[in-house]
Parts: sequence; structure tokens; C-alpha cells
Amino acid sequence: MAFLLEGFEWLFYGVGEGALPQRVQAAAAWRRVLAPAVGGLAAGGLWWWERSTGGVLGVEAAVGDVSGRASRRMGLLRPFADGVLQVLTVGAGNSVGREGAPRLMAGAVAARVASRLGLGPHPARTLVAAAAGAGLAAMYNAPLGGAAFAVEITMPAGMRRRGVWLAIPVSLLATVVSWLHSGGRPTFAVSIDGPDSATLMAALPVAGLAALLGAGARSLWVRFKDHRLPDTWALPLGIGAAGLLTGTASLWLPVLPGNGRDALEAALVSPTTSAALVGLAGVVILKPLLTGITLGAGATGGLLAPSFALGGSAGAAVAVAANLAGWQVSVPVLALVGAGAVLSITQRAPVFGTVFVWELARGPLWVLALMAVVSVCCWWLTSRPSRMRGSSA
Repeated sequence: MAFLLEGFEWLFYGVGEGALPQRVQAAAAWRRVLAPAVGGLAAGGLWWWERSTGGVLGVEAAVGDVSGRASRRMGLLRPFADGVLQVLTVGAGNSVGREGAPRLMAGAVAARVASRLGLGPHPARTLVAAAAGAGLAAMYNAPLGGAAFAVEITMPAGMRRRGVWLAIPVSLLATVVSWLHSGGRPTFAVSIDGPDSATLMAALPVAGLAALLGAGARSLWVRFKDHRLPDTWALPLGIGAAGLLTGTASLWLPVLPGNGRDALEAALVSPTTSAALVGLAGVVILKPLLTGITLGAGATGGLLAPSFALGGSAGAAVAVAANLAGWQVSVPVLALVGAGAVLSITQRAPVFGTVFVWELARGPLWVLALMAVVSVCCWWLTSRPSRMRGSSA
């Protein structure tokens, strides 16, 4: 999927080298505008056909089916075709996550293996969930984050205690295999010094901002998905139109196209300038909106990268503003804190949000501890209203 993504980026932007923002900047203006639109139009047309002929059974449905029949119906062809479409959509520059593709494909392979081995419903569902987390772990070189995703998000409550002992080794194995491509390097290379009081104090406003943004983004994306376009001729036109908006916005901010990985990378190394602060604010405002519009148009994709891009940009914006005011704080630390907090809120999974984002940069342990405190507090604050409504009902 990593090689395929690079191939789609080259195909749509005509630039053979560099990360997606570099390809976007090097491409002609007309190509920057039209690439996401054309990719969305093509993917939307294929999704229209796919859904009208039976659709794709996802990992969540397979794991949630206690009888185990759903996992046996996943198949391989449709999950792999859907995964390719998701990567095509992101490679063209549309604003959705790409992590759904390896999760779906890995889960489908695990379902086929479980069927061939004659496993019962419970071990088969556990294996599918563990494989989905392993797909995520391999893509981002984050084994503990992948295992946490499998346990905290994919597995129902009754499966987690035993499932963790399968999820961890499967994610570790998948990550080691992925080193053939990544070389074992972390996703982001950043330099972080020891803790200082200014950075620790600045984590407080980052926490408050992340709580607001995480809850708002989650609500926005749920609303868009609940009111998405029907699976008719409007599907390719809607995704194409959403891509056109993203492409047009990329004329101002080249980090907006794609899933959001590059936006977080830019936030981690953001300079202390007014222009950088304006750019970070642009990502905070436009990234969740473009992602919601793309999902509302009917595209299939993940929300992990858009979430940590939003939080990371917000945390970096607070750090840049503080530095401009003469208060020296660490930009990468506050970016990681914001990214982990927003991801924890949108996924309602504080362990996953913290560990996964920390593994992306593999910062010092004190950063992990700070991220854990902020993420848990933000998750508790934003999930409290739903718990109160549930208890009153």
C-alpha cells in the first residue's frame, strides 16, 4: 500500500520524488486543483458499482458478529479492491485517512486463514481484530499503537482481556516485516530536549483547545456521515466536488491534500513566524471541514490521520504563539500532546491515542507521560456528557 500510494501520487501530480506536499507544490496550478477532483470522480464511480453489487463487509462487522458467519463472508477480492480505492482517493489528494485500507485487507486475510484452519467463532473474530491492528502498526511503524487499536477500538469488551495477548505479537511481527520498506525508522524524526516548566505550563491551554477541537470534529464528522449522499450517480459527482474544494484550498496550503500525515509532520517542525501561525490555523479550520465534506460525499476512509493532523496543528499553533510572545516552549512536544489528545477524543480511546502518536516520533518517556495525562483528562471531560446521558436514561 505504501508503494501503491507513491504510485498514485506520481500519477495524479506528475512528480516522481518527494512527499505529497512537495509534489503538490511542484505540480502546475491546474493539476493541483483537478487531481483530487479526478481521483474522487474515478473512485466514486467504482464505489457506486461496488456498493450496488453487494458492498464490502468491514472488519467491525466481522468482529461484532458473535456467530462468526460474517468473517467467513468477507472474501478477499472486494476488501482488496476497496483498499486500493481508498489509497487511490488519498493518493489523488482527497482529505481522508488511508489507514482503513491495510486494516481491511489484513482483516480479510486473517478471516480467510481462520476459515482454512477451521477456527471457532471467538478465535476467528479475535484474529481478525488483531490483524486489523497489525495492518495499522505496519503502516506507521507503531506496534504498540496497532495492538492498542485492535484491543481498545476493534474488539468488543468481552474479547479484550484475552485478545491483547494475540494483538501484541501479531502487531510486532507485522511491524518487523514492514521494516523491509521503512527500515525501522520512526514515522517522524524530531529532536526533543528535556522537560522545562514553560512547556509543561503551555500544555494546559493545548489540553483545553484539543478538548474543544476533538469533540467538535467528532460531532462534525458524525453529522456528515449520517447525512452522506446516497449511493447513486451523485456519489462520484459528490466526491469529485469535494476533491475540487480540497485542490483549490491546496493553492494556499499544500499540506491540506491527503490524509493528514504531512500536516502533522509540518506542525512538528513549524518555525516561529507569523506566517507559520496563520498556516497552522488554516489547517485547524480547513482540515476537519474538508474531511467531513469528503466523507459526506460518500468516500470511504479513516479518520486517524485527520485527527492527529488537527490536534498536532493546534498544539503547534499554541507553541508558535507562545514563542512569538517571548515564552520559549517546545513546538514538537506541544504538537504531539495536541495530536494525541484529539485522536483520543475522536476515537474515544485514550490509550490508543496516546501510545500511537507517541510511537510516531518515539520521543522521550517524559513526553509520553505528559501526553497520557492530557489525553486521559481530555477524553474524560469530553466523554462525561455521554456517560451522564446514558446513566439518566
